[in-house]
Amino acid sequence: MRHSGSLPVNTQQPFFAYVFLAFIAMATLAYLNYLPALVSSLASVLGFTQTQAGEIVAANGYGALAGSAIAIYLVNKLRWQSTLLSCLALLCLLELTSALANSYALMLGWRFVAGIAGGIGLGMAVSVLARLANPDRAFGMLLFIQFSSGSLVIYLLPQLTLWLGANAVFYVSTAIAALALMLLHCVKAITLTPGALANVDSAVSKPARRLSYVTLLLLAIALYQAAASAIWAYAGLIGQSVAISADKVSSAIAVSGLAGLAGAMLPVLSGRRVSRLTLLLPATALSALSALLLTFNLFPIDAILYGSALALLFFCWPAVVSLLLAVSAELDSCGRLATIATLVSSLGLATGPLLGAALADNNNFSALLFSCAALFLLSYLLLFIPVRVLDRLPTTANSAIDVKPEYQR
Repeated sequence: MRHSGSLPVNTQQPFFAYVFLAFIAMATLAYLNYLPALVSSLASVLGFTQTQAGEIVAANGYGALAGSAIAIYLVNKLRWQSTLLSCLALLCLLELTSALANSYALMLGWRFVAGIAGGIGLGMAVSVLARLANPDRAFGMLLFIQFSSGSLVIYLLPQLTLWLGANAVFYVSTAIAALALMLLHCVKAITLTPGALANVDSAVSKPARRLSYVTLLLLAIALYQAAASAIWAYAGLIGQSVAISADKVSSAIAVSGLAGLAGAMLPVLSGRRVSRLTLLLPATALSALSALLLTFNLFPIDAILYGSALALLFFCWPAVVSLLLAVSAELDSCGRLATIATLVSSLGLATGPLLGAALADNNNFSALLFSCAALFLLSYLLLFIPVRVLDRLPTTANSAIDVKPEYQR
């Protein structure tokens, strides 16, 4: 149905809406934030072999990718409130009953279905974040909640296992999904806004030009995520290859990971007061520098330099990703592109370890690190044009917008 007139919309949403919706998006695939704890519980506590634990988690991940792909076709066809309600309610059931799955085959299938439900929920939740007035703040808050919740669960899970038993990790996931259901009730009446292209000159929004912007942006996201996850996957081995003890490597990774919280808050605090290019240039350059600092052929690496280089990467990583997801939100008025960007981001993350496996050579990670530095810089070259174009546009947060009813689904 077409809207016959102009519908004025208040384009500002309260800050709690950003927090609650970011938590809801995190809850759809909460296990990703404490993945090491889930694998450890499956292999060490629940009696599965290490291989089976990895395959169960992989099935969950493949289900999530399938669900995210399905969500691309649903975001502008279904009401986001009822879809998220259904996905979260189903997740509560699947997480809780995972504790009853006592065979490998049953657990494998159960977690695959849970992944599909979570992937659809994530795709829908991301499309909602994309249609908030300040997508930079929305995606920054999402990454902040992901980093902080994952660290908290990993820290508390050993004690929770003593209190709740072997299936504590599934009870935690159930509780997170249940809390997300309650928060959904608080934000179900939030008014969403379309992306920045609703206000752009027709020459900028021509299909061919817009497609080129979208292609460049998605390539930038994929390349940056692949490079960052490649370093993350081999971070421990990189440290050990330069004779840093295993204890110091673990401590450096744990402490430097806290820098991700600060990086995720950067877009939240800056909003649109600082242009995205102004933030992305140093962030991608510092990401490349972090890769070079880990290359012992250039510098003698000690534990302090090793931890500092990782902290630099972890600070830049969530900032870059949240800013690029915000750009994708403004290139599409219904949130579908943000869902696609999330799927591309996941594929980039999955490709990183494969890249590392191909380039690592007998504890020599120079080729991998130089390649990752090049990919970081290449991602900036790819994102430069679409981000610059959107930086020159009036933001949706500062203008009244005519909204078609289908965008309010």
